[in-house]
Amino acid sequence: MSKVFFFDYSGGGDVLQGMEWLCRESGILDLIARNASVAVKLHMGELGNITYIRPAFVRRVVDLVKGVGGRPFVTDTTALYPGSRDSESKYLSTAAFNGFVEQSVGAPVVIADGDGYEGVTVKLSTVVQGCGLTEVKVGLKVYQADFLLVVSHFKGHMLTGFGGAVKNLGMGCVTKESKREQHSSNAPILDDPRCNGCGTCAEVCPTGAIAMQNGRPVRDPEKCIYCSTCLFECPSGALFWGADNKKRLQVYLAHAASAVMSRFSGKAAFINLVQDVTPNCDCAAPAGERIVPDIGVLASRDPVAIDKASSDLIDRAPVVLTSTPLVPPDRMGKLNQTDSLVQLNVAQRLGMGRLDYELVRL
Repeated sequence: MSKVFFFDYSGGGDVLQGMEWLCRESGILDLIARNASVAVKLHMGELGNITYIRPAFVRRVVDLVKGVGGRPFVTDTTALYPGSRDSESKYLSTAAFNGFVEQSVGAPVVIADGDGYEGVTVKLSTVVQGCGLTEVKVGLKVYQADFLLVVSHFKGHMLTGFGGAVKNLGMGCVTKESKREQHSSNAPILDDPRCNGCGTCAEVCPTGAIAMQNGRPVRDPEKCIYCSTCLFECPSGALFWGADNKKRLQVYLAHAASAVMSRFSGKAAFINLVQDVTPNCDCAAPAGERIVPDIGVLASRDPVAIDKASSDLIDRAPVVLTSTPLVPPDRMGKLNQTDSLVQLNVAQRLGMGRLDYELVRL
């Protein structure tokens, strides 16, 4: 079984000290060679989101990497959908607003894929469960790093149930092309009786992929980037995501994550912060109220095990606030109307890690 190290907030200890213990006891720091470039991969938050990882936590990780002779940089990739992170300049501006600048985190802040298209193509060696991906384009600056340290805020996600280490790899480390290809597996579906033909979807589509024909929207799949702007802006709620398609997206996600991991075999490690556990992700503003108390921080060399441990801890925690009954197992999946363990089961089949784990409490 993989080991997952856990610093429990209920013990009342110093969290920053706890993160240091985790990094040392888990052996993460032993994996980093002197003078190695280290990509500290995280999500720096959408403009208006307030539950993203605190810069102070990132600073502690950066300082620990520097302490063993590593050369860290803090990084993420651009967003597929229109907003405050869809270009390099806009993301850097948003990151600075959210507190992520070199002076605060102690390392350069870099957008790994430039304006969304700078990357290196990695072929998939194994494909399972009907995945249509054959290759993935990894963000250039991530690909060029010697070591990948993935720091994830473990929280809900409306498509994948939860977002953790696997999602941070598969969606967070790739360029817009590979994000689009993953999201194409979950295109919004039209509930025709609810559509009133208002044309809002065509008006808001950022790529002109939707045209109104005979009072109904028609999507051009060649132009569509599958950002779901149409779904979010539809005033009649006529567009929706299919439950099976959400699961299919997770299959694609796990394959993209495996492509990233193939570049960093034995040279990757993971930290999950299980706090501010909201129903929605750090892309959402707001992301909703916390559903469980803040739980703690986990560290592992196994992205599958650390996500499963994080999910299990949430399943065992008292519920703070939700109008939806959350019956374990997979509370986050139930909250977001999917089976969020699909991504982990597929990742295990692809050899990324194991669902069985030993939880080591510090």
